[in-house]
Amino acid sequence: MLVIYLSLGLFCGCFGYPSGAPESACDNMTPDHGVSPQTTPTPYDITLSASKLAVDENLTISISPKDGRTTFKGFLIEVYTDLASPVKFTDGEFTVPENAHTQCNGGATHSNANPKLLISLSWKPTASFTGKVKFRATIVQSYTIFWKDIESKSLNVDYFLPSAAPVTVTPNDQPRCEKGFGCFKSCPSESCDGVVQWKRRENFVDFSIIISLENPNDRWIAIGLSPNGKMPRTSVMMCMHYDDKFEVLDGINKGYTFSILPNSTLGLFNITANVTGQIMKCSFSRKINVSEDSEDVYSLNKKYFLLLGNGPVKNGKTGIPQQHEKIPEVSGGKVNFLLNEDIKPQEPSMLLYKLHGSLMIFAWIFLSSIGIITARYYKSEWKDMMPCGVKVWFAIHRTVMSLVFLVTTGAFVLIFIEVGSLLQEKEGSVYLRYHPALGISVMALTVVNPVMALFRCSPGHKYREVFHYSHMFVGTSAQILAAVTIYFGVNLEKSDTPEEVSYIVITYIATYVIIELILESEKYFRNRGDNSERQILLKSAANEYPSSKSQSKVNGVKLSILMLHVLCMSVYCLALIYFVASA
Repeated sequence: MLVIYLSLGLFCGCFGYPSGAPESACDNMTPDHGVSPQTTPTPYDITLSASKLAVDENLTISISPKDGRTTFKGFLIEVYTDLASPVKFTDGEFTVPENAHTQCNGGATHSNANPKLLISLSWKPTASFTGKVKFRATIVQSYTIFWKDIESKSLNVDYFLPSAAPVTVTPNDQPRCEKGFGCFKSCPSESCDGVVQWKRRENFVDFSIIISLENPNDRWIAIGLSPNGKMPRTSVMMCMHYDDKFEVLDGINKGYTFSILPNSTLGLFNITANVTGQIMKCSFSRKINVSEDSEDVYSLNKKYFLLLGNGPVKNGKTGIPQQHEKIPEVSGGKVNFLLNEDIKPQEPSMLLYKLHGSLMIFAWIFLSSIGIITARYYKSEWKDMMPCGVKVWFAIHRTVMSLVFLVTTGAFVLIFIEVGSLLQEKEGSVYLRYHPALGISVMALTVVNPVMALFRCSPGHKYREVFHYSHMFVGTSAQILAAVTIYFGVNLEKSDTPEEVSYIVITYIATYVIIELILESEKYFRNRGDNSERQILLKSAANEYPSSKSQSKVNGVKLSILMLHVLCMSVYCLALIYFVASA
């Protein structure tokens, strides 16, 4: 019998833990004593020194007997969220007395089996948190007697740290990603000019935006959640620094214009911001679901492309965010903000932009200039030649202007596919605001002119002259607007072309005007007192010449001017396409 008792003592000793609960007890909080917990009311209480906890406040948790006499030998205490389906809260830490130690990733337990009448612990979160928690304990009176799931009253926590995510930032250092957080960087290297970090905390997500700026004063930094990686319909969380203060805003991009929501901090809390040297940092927490309050604040249960940008703030009584100078960085794919993932930036594809610009340059600097010059000044040339039964000038004009229509339409479709909208910019540089409207106008005139040509009246008709000048006016207007549009286009930030490209466009315009003036002067002096040119212009069909005493021989001077024109336009066209394509 003595042997049996000794064996039982050794067996129980193996599974009794006088130095505290083992890791194996952390999940179910049940001692491995071979017996079930008591079902009678617990004789112990868990009391809190306060019902609320905020920054710079202390909280003491006491475990003690209700009658003041019933001792206990051991305990295990953990923290759980006070929700319909509670989950263990691990983003906190206990400060314990000598007869206890921390355990179970955010919990605490005894360190000896001596009888106790009181255990006092301190607790605070280790991360920003807003919500309710309860302290849950298992208290051991003896080896075979213990009570489980003893709960404290609810504790309201409104606690935030100066930094919601521990990103290492010094005045001379660049932001970088830290382990344990989801991260998006503005570059593929270890440290970058901009970093966004996030981490889920129960029903919300902590965000930190850290950007290195040349001058952080009067600037904004922001992240955007985009369904398609484009600016329109992007939900924006923006942090502004102006007049030595910070302001965090919720907003939505309507088209390419940022609009602040009526409730400017909807779903945002735990907001902190600071500037260290050239580093501007903004941290905040965002509820996962706020869609029931506003369709413009997207649920974080869904995936979105992440945009990261910054720009100037117009300082006044209230800060007014201005258009960003640089295109925001876009994540390479949609981001799940409930997971800790490293996200790479999107490799920006400028292919469609470059094709659009190159096609417009080819259509209006090369093709259109030849078509207009030929129709305006070369109708009386090559009288002995009728390719395909039509005059040479008409064959050239019809061919190149048909190509202008096709190429311009193609360029318009490409940019619409890329941008996805014809909305006009209301902010930004003059080039950004007016380039779309100018391009749409050019496209409209490009459609109108061939339609006019299809319904032109016959030669000799009394309204033929009206058609002639209307057709010329529309064509000339399209040519002028196209030149201005191209100039605006090469000055867009997105084009990233060198400054010299603007001078090439100006030189093209000057060359075109000079050649027009030379040809106008030649026509004026050659046709003084001779009405044959006007007859050819207004009264001849495309497949016949009126009787004229003028020679059928081609004018050598005009032919030389035309060759010079084609050469100059070719050089300008090729140079501009090269710079646009290689930018």
